[in-house]
Amino acid sequence: MSDKFDLVVLGGGPGGYVAAIRAAQLGAKVALIEKDKVGGTCLNRGCIPTKALIACTNLFDKIKKADNYGISTGEVSLDLKQAVERKDQIVAKVVKGVEFLLEKNKVEIIRGTGEVKAPGLIRVGTRDVQSQAIILATGSVPSCLPGISFDQQKFLSSDDALSLTEAPAKLNIVGGGVIGIHFAMIYSSLGTEVTIYEALPDILAGIDEEIVGLVKRILGRRKVKILTGTKFDPSSSGDKTLICVGRTPALIGIENLKLKTKGKSVAVNARLETSVAGVYAVGDLVSSKMLAHVAYEQGVVAAENALGGKGTFSYDNIPIGIYTTPEIGSIGLTEKEAREKHQEIKIGKFNYAALGIAQALGEIEGVIKVISDDKGGILGVHIIGAEATTLIGIAVSALKNKLTVNQLAGTFQSHPSYPEGLQEAALASLKKGLHSI
Repeated sequence: MSDKFDLVVLGGGPGGYVAAIRAAQLGAKVALIEKDKVGGTCLNRGCIPTKALIACTNLFDKIKKADNYGISTGEVSLDLKQAVERKDQIVAKVVKGVEFLLEKNKVEIIRGTGEVKAPGLIRVGTRDVQSQAIILATGSVPSCLPGISFDQQKFLSSDDALSLTEAPAKLNIVGGGVIGIHFAMIYSSLGTEVTIYEALPDILAGIDEEIVGLVKRILGRRKVKILTGTKFDPSSSGDKTLICVGRTPALIGIENLKLKTKGKSVAVNARLETSVAGVYAVGDLVSSKMLAHVAYEQGVVAAENALGGKGTFSYDNIPIGIYTTPEIGSIGLTEKEAREKHQEIKIGKFNYAALGIAQALGEIEGVIKVISDDKGGILGVHIIGAEATTLIGIAVSALKNKLTVNQLAGTFQSHPSYPEGLQEAALASLKKGLHSI
């Protein structure tokens, strides 16, 4: 049996399902091939389930401090099994939501493992699917260390760590990137003795050093041990070990295309075209920044281009949200990067402790940092504090629309609110701070 489509998308993660929906909106006949659940790593094994567990541990930590608000609770505990069940229910609900969106847009979901036999031809089981264009969105898988395999007992992947129903007494985390730090926060809240091994000189590579310094102090208070510049020796420990050393693009099913690669990723141009005509690729398969919102945007660009568009994708001004406690929001150049690229920079900071809303809500730890050049151009904004992942959205709009630091400082905010702190940081960079000490 042979079916013909205008566009076939291989992989139903963030880049894939968004590409399918966008192409369908443009009037194309679209098929989406997915061997597992739609939503990909982000929805099923990453962003959403991790944040669901963090919501539980954050609330647990707050309840333990309820007496600060005049509330008596007595002894409290967290049932990890129930938290995991809640996480699974949330994931299932959102997966159904994505399936509904695909069906509403008349995207045909083909269940199974797809193998690209040739440009324009994909086989799924015994079914051949033909298409004028193909978008590859096969995602990535957790990377492991040489000589080690994930056994779900001693050596765990991030996928495995999301399903533990009992907190281990001790846990080694190999890798001090975003994924490793998320799990360090989760399990330290549950009383696990956590040790982070990071081969690089510091944790959270790519994040502003001042923000990283505060994260390390917070982890220190949680008694998380951080060993930087240290390679993990698997033979030296009998404890459970969570390996978070990045992710590897999944090239399964596309070997026949003999695509050009860039390192372990599929090489694409700015239009997200591969080396083979009519074949595009998005998401973790190609991205230098493996983030769901990067995949979303790439999915839109690739879908439009596959149907005749001329759009391009840029890695400039991509925001980062990290759900530590408190949260981190970041966009643009770090202070170190800015000093390396510009002769003169201006830095404005504002501490959360000086915000009335932070004092009222008991969320006084954090800082907002605005970096600009000598002409007022905003180079970067870095936030650690309550609602940082929401607050960074204002900075995203500012950088995307090329607002100056003067314009950001002039967009006064409601009181009391966290956005006041961003305005104050912008004012501070101009030496016009009103509430800075």
